[in-house]
Amino acid sequence: MDNAREHPDPARPGARADVPVGRIVRTVVPAVAACLVLGACGGGDTAGKDADTSTVAPGSGGTLTVAMASDMRSMDPFGALSNSYTDNSRLNAVYDSLFWHEAKTGKVMPQIGESLTPDPGNASWTLKLKPDVKFSDGTPYDATAVKFTWDEHAAPARKSYQAGTIAAVKATEVVDPTTLKVTLTGPNANFDHIVASNLSFIVSPTAYRKDPAGFARNPVGAGPYTFKEWTTGDHMTFVKNRGYWQGAAKPYADTVVFKVIQDSTQGLETVYSGGADMKVSVNAEDPVRAGQKGLETKTVTIIGGESIYFNTKRAPFDDVRARRAVHLALDADEVNKISFSGNGTPTHSIFPPESPLVDAGTETVQRTDRAQAQRLLDELAAEGKPLDFTYSIPQNANAQRTAEYIMTSLRALRNISVKIAPMPIAAFQTDIVINKNYQAAMFSYYLSDAEPGLYVNLYSTSPNNYLLYANPTVDRNLDQARTTNDPAQRKAAYTAVAAQLKQDAPLWTYQSSVVTAFHRSTVVGMVLSNDGMVLMDRIGLKG
Repeated sequence: MDNAREHPDPARPGARADVPVGRIVRTVVPAVAACLVLGACGGGDTAGKDADTSTVAPGSGGTLTVAMASDMRSMDPFGALSNSYTDNSRLNAVYDSLFWHEAKTGKVMPQIGESLTPDPGNASWTLKLKPDVKFSDGTPYDATAVKFTWDEHAAPARKSYQAGTIAAVKATEVVDPTTLKVTLTGPNANFDHIVASNLSFIVSPTAYRKDPAGFARNPVGAGPYTFKEWTTGDHMTFVKNRGYWQGAAKPYADTVVFKVIQDSTQGLETVYSGGADMKVSVNAEDPVRAGQKGLETKTVTIIGGESIYFNTKRAPFDDVRARRAVHLALDADEVNKISFSGNGTPTHSIFPPESPLVDAGTETVQRTDRAQAQRLLDELAAEGKPLDFTYSIPQNANAQRTAEYIMTSLRALRNISVKIAPMPIAAFQTDIVINKNYQAAMFSYYLSDAEPGLYVNLYSTSPNNYLLYANPTVDRNLDQARTTNDPAQRKAAYTAVAAQLKQDAPLWTYQSSVVTAFHRSTVVGMVLSNDGMVLMDRIGLKG
């Protein structure tokens, strides 16, 4: 899950409304991923032109400038958010990908990985790599390199964000340079989705061993670009990998600059004016505003959303009544009006409304009922436990606005006190994601697939369970969904998970999870995966 919030900083989900320029079309994907909006709204220098340039080959040369809402914590795949739009495009530039999720279908697509197939029973899988791929330092990208990277994810000292994901892997065995045998801790019919979402960025073992501490700021991979420089808080620069495995024609641009522009309005205006070529965003209003300015827009809607996370092992939210009281006191529609100017997509579920993973109408949060909220607060106060907590948020203006609405709504009730604690993004990530040192926190998360996303974020023993939530019914159904090939059984399992989440109230999700890429008409070859990753080997500028 991703905690970097954008609105206007990182990272806020959003939605579209009818706009006067161009059009945006939502397509529901009948697969485990999400839906893709193939919206086309012209370019920053020509208004109103519908276009989808994903199949248009760019010209060679030039500098592609990408506006990003936040800087990265690390450029190695252990300390980066590899399954989040905030980091994955930059990681893809340096490392490329083993596999990726196609947004139109939710299918796992090959890249450096050639195939990933299960043995009967789904307890072991065989990974095949394309032959003769090399890292930019000239060393082989082989099965040994994949094993090395995955072993590092599993090492406790590494504190990898993917520690919960890799826990599903019991052992790996190098069969030959292009073949890795993977034995799982238990059957998993969807392990290929896990790899595509969370384990696709592979490091050069030689470069990593030379300088493990420095690798995070001097990464070496097999991607279309090589790392050149990083000015913290300002920009990263990558240059064309002249030894790229796809040949001299790729990548298309000579240089890619990822420019940090935290303010959403400034980011949009920078793209519109030509100071940047594109931006990937989760701001609710960006699709509308970008369309009005004639920018071309692509949007992916996935599992997750903007939420309040409750630390279920720490007072006061170790008591389910406290969590339910907050659910019942707040209104997702009011948040949408106040924080998103009515342009967002309020929700009552972590699943999109059209999701094939759950029964229609399935909700994961409790609807507004302030009278019942007050009864719960009074009950807690009568036991000497009036609700008093700190609400941690990322440090930006729109997060502050949403938090102030939440604080005002809660303070309108008796026996409750809440303080807002704005934090810089890096400190926020450290406290909530790494140390789990919080009572309640604003948290945005984007899951390209239920597997492994829901498993690693909700399973009781997962190190990525930032809620510290534990429920045996949820565990049992997550196991069932992981092991079955039957869509009906998977749907029943996730519907049961949703029902338990609604009852236990470990998080309050109020805004849908939407990732948008908008760009000028000079950008072509735009392919967006269903977790918001731009495929950097395909994008470039018009010839």
